[in-house]
Amino acid sequence: MQLSLPFSLRSIEDRLESWSGKHASLAQQAEEAATRRDMAVLLAYVRENKVVGTQSAGNMPLKDIREVAARITHPLRLEVEIGGRTYTPHSEEEVWPLHFLRILAEVGGLIKTGRARRWQITAQAARLIETQPQVQAAFLLAVWWYRVNWLVAYPYTGMGDHLPPHFAMTALDGLRAQPVGTYVTFSRYADPLISRTGLTWTAQESRSADQVLRTAVERMVITVLAGFGAVERRDRKKPLGSGTIMELEAIQVTPWGGALLEAVAIIGG
Repeated sequence: MQLSLPFSLRSIEDRLESWSGKHASLAQQAEEAATRRDMAVLLAYVRENKVVGTQSAGNMPLKDIREVAARITHPLRLEVEIGGRTYTPHSEEEVWPLHFLRILAEVGGLIKTGRARRWQITAQAARLIETQPQVQAAFLLAVWWYRVNWLVAYPYTGMGDHLPPHFAMTALDGLRAQPVGTYVTFSRYADPLISRTGLTWTAQESRSADQVLRTAVERMVITVLAGFGAVERRDRKKPLGSGTIMELEAIQVTPWGGALLEAVAIIGG
């Protein structure tokens, strides 16, 4: 489902007036949502600093990425050591948490960017900062739900260029059908979503297609929702070679998450 641009905060505030009153007790959870807080950090940084988009893609320069990465809710360590070598990101796309924020801000009409152009916040961004935390979070999640191609979170050839029709709405319906405050196995949510929408892995190497598709759902849906405090996750250790990796075992929709998903449904209705 696609909603028209610009994604109007004013119209969303009107739609959510009754919802906001009903869920006023959850304001603190909305206030603490990492993605909502991190967006405020990004917008403040763009307002207060001269951020000039790169010549190649208009992305945030690395020096600014470092500054914002140090200020968000969970500060990022950009340099990673693997096998005695230090790896440093070369572009915004390699720092997913910040690239994700930039996508929401740009698609949501909160910032204007461009190649070799100074980034600027918009009047809509100024309005967002002044509105209720619940509405801020609902607006940002709705931008992701209705305006962004989710494959940006899992950009592998085997996924194709577009998700199946109604994938986002089926994902939303499946989440809203989960019991609030109770853990359910991740596969209990992901597998029906994959089956009902016809999500497939088309790359030549397909022996692990089922796991790849579950990972895609994790990246595109669960990880995003966890950033809003809408979902809590429980991981387990899984043997891999001579070591172990962490694997998503179960998810729980929080009370705030149930309300937030309701708001996304209202916005798209």
